[in-house]
Amino acid sequence: MEGFLLSIWVAAIVAPLLWAWKEKASIAMALTLSLLFGYIVQLIWFWAGHWDLVDYLWMRPSFVESGGSLWTVITSGFVHSPGNPLHVLSNIIIIALVGIPLEERLGRGRWCISYLVGLLGGSIAWVLANPGSTTPVLGASGAAFGILGAYLMGWPRDEVFFPFILIRKWPVHFIALVYFALEVFRTWQTYEMNEMSDVAHMAHLGGFVLAYAMLPLIRKGIVWEGEAEIEELPLEHPFVGLDDLVKRLREEGDEKETRQAWMEEISEKAKCPVCEGKMEVHRMRIRCIADKSHLTWP
Repeated sequence: MEGFLLSIWVAAIVAPLLWAWKEKASIAMALTLSLLFGYIVQLIWFWAGHWDLVDYLWMRPSFVESGGSLWTVITSGFVHSPGNPLHVLSNIIIIALVGIPLEERLGRGRWCISYLVGLLGGSIAWVLANPGSTTPVLGASGAAFGILGAYLMGWPRDEVFFPFILIRKWPVHFIALVYFALEVFRTWQTYEMNEMSDVAHMAHLGGFVLAYAMLPLIRKGIVWEGEAEIEELPLEHPFVGLDDLVKRLREEGDEKETRQAWMEEISEKAKCPVCEGKMEVHRMRIRCIADKSHLTWP
């Protein structure tokens, strides 16, 4: 029975991710579904009297230090308390509103690596801060803070919609630094002021810092902010009958938003010269939707 219930949880976590990868959909959005579906399964465990199953998944520092339950440094990031729905909701908000635009910057594969780095950073920081502890830790907060740290390192001037008093676009550096400063203060309260807390603030900081530090390596080969926007467009282009649009792009494409708009118009009217398929704009490049190796310009 336990194996069956655990397999349902694994399927709830993995299925959205596999579907998104196969369909070339957003992995960040799929992950929000994974966390939500996994949480629903955990609620079923709780209501059915099988909450003890979570002991296979959440992380206890003493167990990890002894070399046991090493898988929990990962699985703990997909488990949330049934009595605190705001915990999973807050993580989903960050992953959806900040993680999706970060995925557009990094690409799906590198985004997954960055997310796992944040998850591992949170787990490692919690083990180091609580040696010998048998108190379990759970939640995707370390990975969510890793998203903030990675985005801060890579594209701090990007603006994303986020609910700070008002739901509007805020600069990434503002969102990330506010969250980081609050966690530093709360960590100080917990460890220096000996205040009780059921939140793993140190894990949040660990995920943020490690993802921030590793982002330059993860994104190696991706153009840094501003370089793609200001680099000179080549005189030659592969788009038949669109000379006027490409000319307007060269003349007016100094600003990011303007360049994006002209590229989107070109992609809507152009066809791939290899397969005659549709085109799309991805990270300031026009490419074939079916296979980017057919055409990526510039």
